[in-house]
Amino acid sequence: MTRGDLERFKNMLLERQENLNNWLQTFSPSEDEIRKVRTLLNDIDKALGRVEDKTFGECVVCKGEVELNRLEVQPVRQICLSCITEEERITLEHELTVASRIHRALLPQSYEKIDGFELAVKSIAAGSIGGDYYDILPGVNGSGSRIVIGDTMGKGLPAGLLMANLQGALRIYGEQLDSPAALVSRLNLWLCRNIPVTKFVSLFCARVESSNGEDSKLIYTNAGHPLPILVRENGTVETLDTDGGILGVHEQFTFQEKSVSFSSGDMLVLYTDGITEAENYHGQMFGEIRLIEYIKNRRTEPLDSFLGILLSEIQSFSEKPDLEDDTTVIALRKSL
Repeated sequence: MTRGDLERFKNMLLERQENLNNWLQTFSPSEDEIRKVRTLLNDIDKALGRVEDKTFGECVVCKGEVELNRLEVQPVRQICLSCITEEERITLEHELTVASRIHRALLPQSYEKIDGFELAVKSIAAGSIGGDYYDILPGVNGSGSRIVIGDTMGKGLPAGLLMANLQGALRIYGEQLDSPAALVSRLNLWLCRNIPVTKFVSLFCARVESSNGEDSKLIYTNAGHPLPILVRENGTVETLDTDGGILGVHEQFTFQEKSVSFSSGDMLVLYTDGITEAENYHGQMFGEIRLIEYIKNRRTEPLDSFLGILLSEIQSFSEKPDLEDDTTVIALRKSL
């Protein structure tokens, strides 16, 4: 934990300590309330001591780091999510399931029309708490639309917490930064400074400059995410790649921005690795080749059925009743 982090948490703890003391002096709490507040004040005193000796944020079980996004909410915690008891995990799972429903409700439930394009999305969490993320953001000052798809390392509790924080940061910075590369660079800086170094995010961001009856433009950047697949109206296949590392690893990473034209009938498919890494009992993965063939063969179908059948094909390939990883896929097609 950096010196800046320690100072920030020290100020947070001192503020909470002051608020609790003021509450005790201002109101007439019951004996039970007084006991609970004094217990919390004692926990805050101990946490301030850990700040001073620079052990704040260290897990007392594994000696690793307690997740920063957890400390932001509960700064007196001393156990990371990997080391909590089964009872605590069940309780937290329940709380985060509720939070996940709220998070899902904040994701796009319907999409404003992108002039000249058809758009469809399917997103399925492997468990009660998903780690995939997608969003459709308006451009700054009405300059087109942004499409974002992301995936956190892992799944379950830590992935859900991280992705919920990512969503908020992305929407705030997205109101200020129109360039996909600038937006992703700022997001990487925020992640590097606010999450443990063992938590990473892959993300693809594209701005769609739409037009009716003419070629449109897609300006994009890729931060370590599976390469989106662009299948032209004539069946030619391209993958959209740029130089840029995964988010949350290094503040100095730079992210390249590229552009590609979009003509009538062209289709772009963005996805998380739950699609291509779906594995059957023989250890074979669905893979990019199968995905490309599926897109080429069905690229003229209505997008909702195109995505629905794709997920059915993947589940049939895996020969398993449920998906084992969070799965998100977005299809964007230039109208004829």
